[in-house]
Amino acid sequence: MKSWPAIDFGHTSYDAAFTRGDVYGVVPDAERAKRRPLTVAVAGAGGVAQAKWIPAIRHLQTKGEPVAVTAIADPRAEVAEKAAALAGSAAFADVAAMLDARRPDILLVLATDAAHVPIATQAIELGIPCLIEKPLARNFTEATDLVRNAEQAGVLLASVANKRFSPPYAMAKALIEAGALKSTPSVFTGKFTLGYPYVDLLEGGTVHLLDLVQWFMGPVSKLHARGIRCDDGGLLSAVVSFAFASGAIGSLTTSAAAMSFKPWERVEIIGRNAFLVVDDQIETTLYDDETGPAKSWRPVVPNTLMFDEAFGGYAGLLENVLDAVRGLAPLATPAKDGAAAVGLIEAIRRSLAEDRDVDIAAEGLAP
Repeated sequence: MKSWPAIDFGHTSYDAAFTRGDVYGVVPDAERAKRRPLTVAVAGAGGVAQAKWIPAIRHLQTKGEPVAVTAIADPRAEVAEKAAALAGSAAFADVAAMLDARRPDILLVLATDAAHVPIATQAIELGIPCLIEKPLARNFTEATDLVRNAEQAGVLLASVANKRFSPPYAMAKALIEAGALKSTPSVFTGKFTLGYPYVDLLEGGTVHLLDLVQWFMGPVSKLHARGIRCDDGGLLSAVVSFAFASGAIGSLTTSAAAMSFKPWERVEIIGRNAFLVVDDQIETTLYDDETGPAKSWRPVVPNTLMFDEAFGGYAGLLENVLDAVRGLAPLATPAKDGAAAVGLIEAIRRSLAEDRDVDIAAEGLAP
């Protein structure tokens, strides 16, 4: 490989800072401004809406993206009103009333997990594209039914897979596609720890890595999981082994038992005499030379111009969905991929309950 992929790691370029005098990246962008203006409505105004998606929209607006939040719905009046004030939009108590009154170009489905399918179904019936937070649905049947309904209606349906747009993971993907591993990926190992007692370990956290494992390695053909239960019967920790359709193998360790006020994660991908490491979604390292140095990418710290909505992948994902709605770019995170992650969650639960291998395709868990 003669050149490195051009992935922005959150740094301000020399040209922006010293030639254009635009260190904050806010100078009007004529090409971006030419894009078709779009309106966004938000269903669910909780923490993920206020801490991730509204800031991501503001981040894009600051860069000149022609997008506006038209309305936010949440049954909790004070929550809806606060989020609407943050976004400069109207507050509604009911999603149906909001969609009837405002009819957005795209709906962000950020409500509780159980509400994802009912809310998205309402939008699909109205022909409104959706971006749905993870997990896409609470079970695989609901997820695939939702995907099929959207396809039949010709409505764009995207799943949240923001880590694909986070620079360290995007760099790893670009390096693999450029041949840095000297072969197709042969082994995947992942680690995820989550300490929040109010979040389901698989649906609320591990789902991110279940998306990444298939993004990097392709479809899973079989898996086997072993776990440790909490006193109340909930899943505390699990180790999952994978067999991929490509012939590659892998494993994933996930736990709510480790010290983890902040979720921690690590991904390693092995090729042939080379391997990649993405450590805690902050640094990507390529080991590809027995006698030479490793190659490493990480943001300059501190970097006051780097924000979670950008480095976390939220702004990049949203920008892709907006351009997919405009017909300017292919959708990078189709809902079918979200359904595949839900299928793996269901397979893991079956394997834990029955202590056996689960054949993904044979048991109808592949979208």
